[in-house]
Amino acid sequence: MQYSYIMRDKLQFALQTIAANILTARKEKGITQEELAFKAGIDRTYIGYIENYKHNVTLGMLIKIASALELELIDLLHPKVIKTNIGQLNELFPYIRKYQKLAEDSNGINDIFQDNGGKLLQVLLITGLKDIPGREGNDAIDSNGNEYELKSVNIKLTKSFSTHHHMNPTIIAKYRKVDWIFAVYEGIELIEIYRLSPQDLEYYYYRWEKKWKADGDKDINNPKIPLKYVMDKGTLIYQMKNGNMFFETELK
Repeated sequence: MQYSYIMRDKLQFALQTIAANILTARKEKGITQEELAFKAGIDRTYIGYIENYKHNVTLGMLIKIASALELELIDLLHPKVIKTNIGQLNELFPYIRKYQKLAEDSNGINDIFQDNGGKLLQVLLITGLKDIPGREGNDAIDSNGNEYELKSVNIKLTKSFSTHHHMNPTIIAKYRKVDWIFAVYEGIELIEIYRLSPQDLEYYYYRWEKKWKADGDKDINNPKIPLKYVMDKGTLIYQMKNGNMFFETELK
């Protein structure tokens, strides 16, 4: 009998937590129960029951509501007891440590905060490539021994990819031997990945060599490759799907 009371109390606490989180998030976004119900594709009265913790809620319903509120499922389940920035950092950092360990174990990346390591790891895991440590740039290799140059861009900041701070014929000769993988980010969100062959990039290799000679054999400081060129000439090999869940893709 005591066990049933304990289970009932835990269920009541969970329902109250979910209700409070939904109500808080809804009010922060300035939407009514009707608007939330419409976005979630469920009946308005159901939202009212949930916010007053008078009704059990299924996992499927919670996922719909979380998506309508632009939240993760865990945001509705976790009690909102931590409010300060440092409190949130303490809450999140154990997961960051796990991400760092994944980076070390899978690709030997010992600092995800250095040289775009966190984003590099995402691209490596999605494409199945392995990082080549100790080399210049974010170079990687596949299971067949083919090497790749990896580049990324945050389109919130710029619409072009950086290349090399000392572009010269020696670097260009290295680039002509490999395909390039271009990852397109919007902030921290990976949107798309493109693949370009040496032939696709020959337009820029030729221009850079010509400029290097015209400038008196002077290295070019970080010439750019426009995002539009990458999208027009490249092969799209990955695109984020609805739900923002990562998935593996195969390089061919």
